[in-house]
Amino acid sequence: MAKAKPASKKRKTSARKPADPKRERRTSAAAARDRFVNGVITRGEAAKPDKAGKLPGQATHVVVDEPDGSCTVKRARFKLY
Repeated sequence: MAKAKPASKKRKTSARKPADPKRERRTSAAAARDRFVNGVITRGEAAKPDKAGKLPGQATHVVVDEPDGSCTVKRARFKLY
C-alpha cells in the first residue's frame, strides 16, 4: 500500500492589503444607525409633530429633516402603554 501524502499546512496569502479597521467601524456604525432609523419609522414609533407641536400617542421619536435631504429621529419620550 502507498502512503498518503500529509496535508500541506501552508496558507495561501492574499495580495490584498488589510482593511482599515477605522473605516469598517464607521461603515458599520452608519449602517446600524440607518437600520435603527428605518425600523423606528416603519413601526410607527416616529412621527412629525402636528401644528400644535404635539406627537401622536404611539410616537416616541420626532422625525427631523436634515438639510441634505435625509431624515433622522430624535428621542422625545418613552413608550406609553
